[in-house]
Amino acid sequence: MNYSNPELQLLQSIYKATEEGDSYASVSQRQLASSAGLSIGLTNILLKRFIERGWVKFLHIDGKKIKYALTPSGMEEIAMRAVEYFARAERNTELYRKKIDIFIEGIVRERYKALLLIGLSELDFLFDYACLRYKIGFYKNIKVFMREKDEQDSNWDGLVVVCADNFEDSEEMKGQVGIDIKQHMGIPKEIPLIRFSQILMNIAVKNTNS
Repeated sequence: MNYSNPELQLLQSIYKATEEGDSYASVSQRQLASSAGLSIGLTNILLKRFIERGWVKFLHIDGKKIKYALTPSGMEEIAMRAVEYFARAERNTELYRKKIDIFIEGIVRERYKALLLIGLSELDFLFDYACLRYKIGFYKNIKVFMREKDEQDSNWDGLVVVCADNFEDSEEMKGQVGIDIKQHMGIPKEIPLIRFSQILMNIAVKNTNS
């Protein structure tokens, strides 16, 4: 899980490397940096800060080799920051739930009948719940949608696509230079594609099929 918090990310990397806090971690700064997703320079700065604050202690082994371990204060810091993170995550989930609910209600008024979700797997349960509540189809796999479309001999009318803002940077789109999302997924150009950030800004969808 990425907390977007360099200090917490590094503390957790040390925690994992020390077999969940029970021993010293025989790892290099480079390994810790890689595990935490940080640069070596930032990792070095943060380790010095942690030692000054009493969160981490270290042992010199041979020459430049160092072993790291979390102190009780370091363990407590992880716990406190994790609780703060999950509290923020809970608030964000409630905000997203309300925004998604408003969005789904709006597309139902515009007479859309189904929603295809792309690149937002962590939020699919919120979209699924809202679609179920407003009685429209919900798909998180375009192959499933297309199979049902073929089985029912229907067309694309009534579909809205919602995608992650950074979907172009995903592994699925890797190497697809000059190809947009609809082209890549085989979705007709007239089908509306909405970025998740637009949902958060309560931007309405206009029915292109009327």
